[in-house]
Amino acid sequence: MTTTNPRIRIREAVPADARAMAEIDFAAFGTDIIGQLLNPPPVSEAAKEKMAHSYFPPEGNFKPNAETIFMVAELLPQDGPADGPGEIVAWGKWVLRREPMDEEGWNVSHDMPPPSDGHEGVNVKVYNWFIAEIHRNLTKIVRGEPHLYLKGLACAPTRQRLGAGSALVRWGNDLADSLGLVSYIEASPHGYSVYKKQGFEDVLALDFKVTETWGAIKEEGRNWGENNAVEIGGPLAPGCLRTVVMRRPARPLPN
Repeated sequence: MTTTNPRIRIREAVPADARAMAEIDFAAFGTDIIGQLLNPPPVSEAAKEKMAHSYFPPEGNFKPNAETIFMVAELLPQDGPADGPGEIVAWGKWVLRREPMDEEGWNVSHDMPPPSDGHEGVNVKVYNWFIAEIHRNLTKIVRGEPHLYLKGLACAPTRQRLGAGSALVRWGNDLADSLGLVSYIEASPHGYSVYKKQGFEDVLALDFKVTETWGAIKEEGRNWGENNAVEIGGPLAPGCLRTVVMRRPARPLPN
């Protein structure tokens, strides 16, 4: 896939990409407060291997009535051929549901039971407080309708502002439009502006009491989402972090 940056190439991920994807995942979110609470540093090699294994498990990424899609963004060498090897600088994960689901299929628990064999070192209490709560709210909004869900997007911190993340989002938007499907995303404080530019609209602001619950204090200059979705969520209370559930309607493809 061509992008606005000719050196960025989008392609489907393969198992050989898994370790590079895991490295990007931990690097992208390791400095954020939620990332540090979920996976307290230093992150072990075993944790990275577990994460890499979770992308392409031997039994497959099976979800009822759903397809899991991984795409990577590669940075091509300055003078290299367009079909030559590139450096993986970002990746995205989508869950595609083509058909509606009844309530028995979608109204399920999202909690992670301890111990979590698939997520080495993850703080299960933080996961159930944050990640599972997001999925519970998203599930109530989607209610089994056909859709495309951008479940994860990570960009290497040293390779930002190259357009890789935006190119991945556009790839997903094009897929959703080709299928006539609505798209959903849970936007982190940093990703919110990217999704806004790509046509996603605010649906629900979720405010998490980070300081009160975990004692973590916001550092000077940190983005905890205080400027995001203010119209529907109001001012963000001190010590809270805001994530936003966003929705993008399907759009007709250009002729």
